[in-house]
Amino acid sequence: MSNLRRGLYLCPLLCLYVWVGVLLGAVVPEGMALVPAGEFFMGSPAGQDGLPDEHPQRRVYIGAFFIDQYETTNQDYLAFVRATGHRMPENNTPASTVWKDGIPIEGVERHPVFNVSWTDADTYCHWIGKRLPTEAEWEKAARGVEGQRYPWGNDWDIQMGNSASYWAGRTVQFDSGADWDAFWMKGEGAAIAKGRGINGEVLTMPVGSFPSAVSPYGIYDMAGNVAEWVQDWYDPNYYRSAPLTNPGGPDRGAIKSMRGGSWLKPAVSLRAADRDWGTMDSRPSGTGFRCAKDSY
Repeated sequence: MSNLRRGLYLCPLLCLYVWVGVLLGAVVPEGMALVPAGEFFMGSPAGQDGLPDEHPQRRVYIGAFFIDQYETTNQDYLAFVRATGHRMPENNTPASTVWKDGIPIEGVERHPVFNVSWTDADTYCHWIGKRLPTEAEWEKAARGVEGQRYPWGNDWDIQMGNSASYWAGRTVQFDSGADWDAFWMKGEGAAIAKGRGINGEVLTMPVGSFPSAVSPYGIYDMAGNVAEWVQDWYDPNYYRSAPLTNPGGPDRGAIKSMRGGSWLKPAVSLRAADRDWGTMDSRPSGTGFRCAKDSY
């Protein structure tokens, strides 16, 4: 389906969710989307391309909630830094930092913020009167009630999200860390980043750059661009015993969950069921966030 035709279909879809919000008595905050209460398929069924930490697939009930339509941008985060004095996003490698003298460099204002830790993301969301979404909320917002493989549907398309495949112009998969290094540190990806990346390093894009790839609820960039911190502690075995109603993740843990893949990731990581993780204080160049909010 062409971008134009898909856009024409999406207009009534987005209006429908606004009216659903009105009927439910929920005033949808500006810049957010309503995800109605109900069940959805979470995880991946056995025998498909899912990874072990996505099993077993379950039908999970989630209460209604709001979630940001776009990833938090550098422009958004600048307002937070100025108001609170919170530290700016920063990478250990200066070339990978796109902020200078306390502000984003020119041209990246509408790119998603990255080089932020889980704690940074959590603090921002609470400052703005929101919170990080749970893994279950994030996944439902990304794939809808029927558990489609990607935000846009079940068929893979390299043009639907900012990932390693998008930049290479072909489907890219990494079978090992060595494959990742060969692509991004020494090979094709390194050359692309040097020629086209921000500071010759980073290949994020403005939020909303893939309007044909919105999720069933009209949410952008849930596959690629930056991975997104979510609320939960990460446990690869959590699905085996997690509650089937509003699961909120393990009670404790050592690492936090991420969702959505990033510009650095292979095709498998752009699936809506894919799970990733990071330490709470890590600030990767491929990780940002979006916020959620209770609907009551």
